[in-house]
Amino acid sequence: MILSYLYNILKFKKWEIFFFVTVFVGLKWSKFMTFQPDVNHLTELHKCPACYGTSACDYIHEVDITPYDLYSMFSYFLGVKNVFFSVLNNNKVILKKLAHSSELNEFDRMLCRDKHLSCICTKNLKEVTNEIDNVDFHDLIKQEVTLDFAKDNFSRLRICPNVQHLNSLLQRIYHNNKDVDKRTLDINIWTLIVLNPEPLLLQILSANENWPVPKYLGACGRIIVEEYVGLPLTTYYNKPWLLRAKIVSSLLNAAQMFTYENNNFGFYLTDVSADNIAVDSNNNAKFIDLENVIVVDKNVRSEESSKTWNQLHENTENFTCSGCLIFSSVDICNHKISDHNYYAICKMLFASHTTGNTLPDGFLHDIPAGILQTYPNILNLMQQCITPVRPSTRIIAGMQLKQLLDTIVENKTTNINKLDNIYY
Repeated sequence: MILSYLYNILKFKKWEIFFFVTVFVGLKWSKFMTFQPDVNHLTELHKCPACYGTSACDYIHEVDITPYDLYSMFSYFLGVKNVFFSVLNNNKVILKKLAHSSELNEFDRMLCRDKHLSCICTKNLKEVTNEIDNVDFHDLIKQEVTLDFAKDNFSRLRICPNVQHLNSLLQRIYHNNKDVDKRTLDINIWTLIVLNPEPLLLQILSANENWPVPKYLGACGRIIVEEYVGLPLTTYYNKPWLLRAKIVSSLLNAAQMFTYENNNFGFYLTDVSADNIAVDSNNNAKFIDLENVIVVDKNVRSEESSKTWNQLHENTENFTCSGCLIFSSVDICNHKISDHNYYAICKMLFASHTTGNTLPDGFLHDIPAGILQTYPNILNLMQQCITPVRPSTRIIAGMQLKQLLDTIVENKTTNINKLDNIYY
C-alpha cells in the first residue's frame, strides 16, 4: 500500500523524469557496489521437502532479477515482502518467497522444536530421513485447513464446513505434480498451507481457464515463479472514467466467478484491497494475492449441513464501523452461497468512506455528467452493492451493475485499446 501511494504521488509530479533518471543511474551504479539477489541463493533448496516444490528448478537459473518500471523499482528498493520483479525468456515474471524473512525463519525454528516435525528440520534431515514415514502429512493438511476461526480468524486457507472432498479440491495439484513422490508432495502442500497457500489456489483456479489470477509457472525450493500481470489497481485511480468502468466490470465478473463458477466449491477472498489487484494489458483486473481464502464445499451431505445452509448468506453493514470490512468467517461457512465477494469488492473499492488514501473517493469517482444523465441508475446500483436496502439485492445489483457498465463502455467506444485517449 505504501509503495502504491508513493508511486501515485510521484507519478503526477513534474520532477518524475528527474527522479526516474536518478534512480536508474543509481541502480546501474549500485550493481557494482551492492549485493544483488542471487536466484540460486533465494531458492534455499536445501530446506526441501519443507519447501514449495521443484517444478521450476530446471530453468530458475535463467531468471534475471531486475526492476523494469518505476513501480518495480520502488518495490525492489523499499519492499519487504520478498517479491522480486524479474525477466524470464524476455517475459516479465514475479518471484515470490511467499512470506517475510522473519516468518520463514520462525517456521524453520518451529520445525526443529516440534518433535513430530523435526524430521523435516533442515538440521536433522540427514539423520532422521526415515522418520518422515511416521508422520501423516495428509492428515496435517486436514488439520491446518480446519483450524478454529475463533483461534485464528486471520485465515490463510480454510475449507468448510468439512474436508470430505479435500482430495477433489487438490486434484489439480496432484495431477500437475504426478511425477513427485506422494509423501514429498504432501509435505510441500502442508508447507504452503502453513506459510502461504497462493500457489495452490493459482493451480486450482487456473488462469488458463480464465480465472482472474496470474499464471502459475512453478516452484523451486522456497521460491515460486508466476506471471507478471501489470501495475496495481491504485495506479489507475485517475485514468479516464471509461477505462475504470471496464476494469470494474472485470472485478464484478471476478466476484461472480469466485462465487458461482465452480459447481463444487465457492471461493471467498477475505483480504480484498486495491494493492492486491493488478490490471493486465487488456484492462482486466486480476487478484495477485490469494493468501487468505475461505473455500466452501457446496456438496456437503444434508445431515452435516447447518440449518441456514440453503439460505443466501448476506454481509450486513456494521454501523459501529462504517468504514471497515466486517464479516463472519463462521457465517460464510454455514451457507452454501454467500454474497461476501460482492460485498468485499463493492465496499472496499467503490465506497469513498472505506478506501482511505489509496482510493479516497472510490474507484468509480467523477462519473461523467453525460453518463449520469443517460444512465441514472448507475449510482443506485453502486450503492445497492455496497449497502443494500433490501435483503438479497447485493448480488443482483452487482450483476446488473456489470451489465450496465458493459453497455456504457460498448456504446461509448468501439476500440477498448483507445480508452486512454477518451476524456469527459
